[in-house]
Amino acid sequence: MRILSLLFLAFLSLSNVLGQTKSEAITIGLKHQINSVILHENREYWVYLPADYEQSKYHYPVLYLLDGQEHFHQVTGLVNHLSRLVQRMPRTIVVGIVSSSKDRVRDYTPNPIEVLPNGGGADQFTRFLKTELIPQIENNYRTNDCRLLFGHSLAGVYVNYVYTRYNTLFDSYFAADPAIFVDSTIAQNLKVFITSHNTIRSHYYLTVSGLVDSTTIVPNVELNTFIQSNYADKLNWNYQFYPHEDHVSMTLKAIYDGLEKRYSDYKIPIDYLYTYNLEGIQQHIVNNENNYNCTVALPEQLINEYAMHFCFKNKFREALQLLELNLKHYINPFETYYFMGEVHRLQGNTNKALHYYEKSLAIDEFEDVKAKIMKLKN
Repeated sequence: MRILSLLFLAFLSLSNVLGQTKSEAITIGLKHQINSVILHENREYWVYLPADYEQSKYHYPVLYLLDGQEHFHQVTGLVNHLSRLVQRMPRTIVVGIVSSSKDRVRDYTPNPIEVLPNGGGADQFTRFLKTELIPQIENNYRTNDCRLLFGHSLAGVYVNYVYTRYNTLFDSYFAADPAIFVDSTIAQNLKVFITSHNTIRSHYYLTVSGLVDSTTIVPNVELNTFIQSNYADKLNWNYQFYPHEDHVSMTLKAIYDGLEKRYSDYKIPIDYLYTYNLEGIQQHIVNNENNYNCTVALPEQLINEYAMHFCFKNKFREALQLLELNLKHYINPFETYYFMGEVHRLQGNTNKALHYYEKSLAIDEFEDVKAKIMKLKN
């Protein structure tokens, strides 16, 4: 553990040094517009790409955020945190769908109702997602078949609607404090859907806050009780109650906990690293790809760290096998070439070490690569 901590601190220190050499903007995403024939309007959406997107060959899951303007910043930071060295979930593209007071009620409700008279456009909005926005995302970016949908409050009502009517459109559904009290048909249709299907493969995550009035809490609690009592064995259903959170404060915890539960067995067990179990690491990666139907986008830096850990026990062959993963999945992995040079240098293979140091430097300068090249040549 001490060795890993020191390595991690070294990487952080290097990042700080490199970050001080020049000033540049920190960009977390880009705004786009799509002209929707179905909705008869232009709709704005924001896209976050994983930090390694341009350098990798991976295809990524996509998390679609309803009310993207409200949740984009917090969720992209959370996804970045969980998918990098923490490794609790795959690297993921985030698409925030911007809403306004005009279209929010219309898009997120399946029926016109007394308190929200301009509602009833959920089916039309779903056709927009299915035939316009999702195809545009999948044509423009490297995506896989894993799609996730997150909605809070009234958008959580829409999440329930899609789960019921278009279940296979998304792999995972996250409904945070859904306001199902506005329309009694939401819970009823969901119960009918679950009752009438023998197998439902998609995942559902219901989160409920405690610091709100009972009209918000009770329908969701009753829905969960009905599901858990009768159909828990045939559903991928999860429920979390937050007694000390209100309707707004619960959203970040809801998506964090939901993603952790969705990818509960994603992280490579640390025991495999402490016991230098290369086969266990490799098999876990294969299992994740089978379980989550995607290529596991392991960060280049993480694999480099794992490889150097193996070197401390003179397991050089295993270290090189790990580094080969990066050569397979990244376009110009100059950091990995550097560490391959390190492995060969530690073995006393001067020519091979020099070869990989020079391959690294030909792409970019990393750490003390120039000094090591000069030392080996002299």
